Amino acid sequence: MGLLLAALVVMSGCGSREASQNSSEPASSEIEIYYHADDEDPEFWNREPETESAAQESEPATREPEKQEEDERIVITLVTAGFRGGNSNYSSLVERFNRSNKKYRVELETCDYGEELGTMRDRLLVEVGAGKGPDIMSEDVFPLSQEIMDGGSLVDLAPYLEESGITSETFFSGYAPGFSGDRIYGVAPYMIIKNYYISPEVLGDREAPKDIEGLVDMLLEYPGHGCLLGDSIKSRYVLKYFLQGSEDLWGIIDWENNTCDFTAPIFSKILDVTKKGHEDGMKGYEPILESDEVSGSKMDEDVIAEWFPGFIPVGYYFDDGPHYLIQDNSDTLMVNANTEHLEGAYAFISYILSKSAQESYSEPMNKEVWETTVKRDYDWDEETHQKMLDIYEDARYAVRRAEEILDIVYDVSDNYIDGNLSKEETINQIQNRVQLYLNEHE
Repeated sequence: MGLLLAALVVMSGCGSREASQNSSEPASSEIEIYYHADDEDPEFWNREPETESAAQESEPATREPEKQEEDERIVITLVTAGFRGGNSNYSSLVERFNRSNKKYRVELETCDYGEELGTMRDRLLVEVGAGKGPDIMSEDVFPLSQEIMDGGSLVDLAPYLEESGITSETFFSGYAPGFSGDRIYGVAPYMIIKNYYISPEVLGDREAPKDIEGLVDMLLEYPGHGCLLGDSIKSRYVLKYFLQGSEDLWGIIDWENNTCDFTAPIFSKILDVTKKGHEDGMKGYEPILESDEVSGSKMDEDVIAEWFPGFIPVGYYFDDGPHYLIQDNSDTLMVNANTEHLEGAYAFISYILSKSAQESYSEPMNKEVWETTVKRDYDWDEETHQKMLDIYEDARYAVRRAEEILDIVYDVSDNYIDGNLSKEETINQIQNRVQLYLNEHE
């Protein structure tokens, strides 16, 4: 039985605390771990019913005491967004958790996407900053960024995850989008993988480039027309593709000395390529660089055959070359550092990563569940199976470290793309604003 128990610490409420996060946060050995990766023990209090209907088969006479017991459970609050009147992706899993857990009960608060979502984000930023807020938040209502991860508002889950066997050995690396150094501030229950494809007319008789400079040079040299990533895609998302895979923006940022150099030739080239792609999109030209999701039912060959005939996989460029990209996951869960229910918050997160819950996802993070799922759902030969496994192992999230700097780049570059600034003015403004940012955050 894969159950790891440590000494129990019971906390109450979610409100302001006088002590700092570091001083008040229990050590991992003080938290009871509820991860039930191999639960076969009928005495296990957090056991999931064998069937969805198991919890509904009791006679009315036996259900009233259960309701009384539910009322006495410690409430864990989870805030997320949802569709159709706030129906969250977590709704059914919260119900399942509440039926099976005798100590904690999750209360789900949701908002609709749109104006309500903006209001919710503003509210949570204020509440969390004031030492309050929900126990657990999803990324759609509390966007995960490097600044958020470094700001002390979230709990580092790495010790609890590792102690309960949730590591890159048992899960695909995509389970931890909130990864910073050796800390984990957010976990995702599933992943959506994307790849990028380039027109063969751009490549000619050449292979797909192995680095970003090779790709940019190819696009600059291409004598034809074509937009990038679709004619309705904003230019900032094209810049994101070119820039967000590098820790130092292809040598532009010197983190050690806290300096930047946006006069670097690579940045000038990226601006030119982005502007040309934007203008070609406005003129109605077809894309020469595109992207789409890759999954068990639709691999690269299927994507190309259905959407981009003749295109070649080119990948998302990182400092060590092209890889598959894990799309940002709005269902990423984070624990508020202000929580006084850390044990309960972790109980729910570990449940979401348990085999029982992972089986409800078509693209699970748990490697063993993934193997079971694909054997059940896909009639793959060994070569196809290994290829898809390699994709899952290869995929990674875009780098977060320079997110705040890139926001400056996007804002100023919009004026260049729209023709309101010259390239020289654009580079100078970005250089000055980013350097000021680095000085303020030294």
